[in-house]
Amino acid sequence: MTKPRVSFVIPVLNGEKDIARCLLSVQNLQFPRQEYEVLILDNGSTDQTHRIIHELNFDFKIIPKLRVGALRNRGATIAQGDYLAFVDADVELTPYWVQRGLEAFADPRIVAGGCFPKVPEGATWVQRAWDIHQRGSHFDSRPWSAAWLPSMNLIVRRDVFMVTGGFNEQLETAEDVDLCYRLGHRGVILYNPAMEAIHWGEAKDLRAFWHKEIWRGRGNLHGILSHGFRWDELPSLGYPLYVLGMVLLFTFSCIFAIWHWRVTLISLTLLLIALPALVLSTVTTWRAGKLKKLPQLFVLYFVYGFARAYALIKAGVPCRA
Repeated sequence: MTKPRVSFVIPVLNGEKDIARCLLSVQNLQFPRQEYEVLILDNGSTDQTHRIIHELNFDFKIIPKLRVGALRNRGATIAQGDYLAFVDADVELTPYWVQRGLEAFADPRIVAGGCFPKVPEGATWVQRAWDIHQRGSHFDSRPWSAAWLPSMNLIVRRDVFMVTGGFNEQLETAEDVDLCYRLGHRGVILYNPAMEAIHWGEAKDLRAFWHKEIWRGRGNLHGILSHGFRWDELPSLGYPLYVLGMVLLFTFSCIFAIWHWRVTLISLTLLLIALPALVLSTVTTWRAGKLKKLPQLFVLYFVYGFARAYALIKAGVPCRA
């Protein structure tokens, strides 16, 4: 077999709802089959994932009880391609994804490329509103240099990946942020809208969104200790701390109001609690040209702030978006 140019690394755990869609999108790529390999790392699925993978004529390795970063690292160590294409099992690629991605690497400064996947047609209002946050004002076709990109939809030069040490296997969340910060010291991380993909795994309702943001916020101290504090992390650290401060102030204002029969301080505190969500939703929807989505995004930013604050309390440490 000819040495592949690209090695797809796909981690999966109980992915029966999405894995077929993901693998079929890989099969349908407008790219020579002999130029890529597919490495599927199963983390010990107990549903129909194995059967589905077999029926689609793919091989896989079972490596149980590892974090997703460790699974990806295992794939990278056995990969033969010059480029590592990290794709999550709930992501569907468009036909020219890998071709458009590789074109950018003609520039030797580029060490990684990808983009935030869009949500599927028929997405819920939560998914559509959060998509505005994820992709911001970057709904056009212009590439730009990014500080980090999600590892669910990312191509990396394998030699650079190995030199940087790969994913931090101790991180439960934000492992892609940590990796990209280290990759960024060796070249440009390119936000490449031509690598369009669809993410089927975004939270569909407020309850799922709440739990997902708590999960994302839990391992933040480890991330900061790994890559060091960066000033661009200050907003995502400050917001949950601000929420906690306002909750304490609200508690004090309630005690004060009961004692003195005054509610002015309570009203002011409630306004201050809502202010960051209002500012963030206004700025984001204005930049994206989607002001009609402001109320929906306000709700999500409000929930986000409290979810990350709760994660901070549980972990006893700051949060990373």
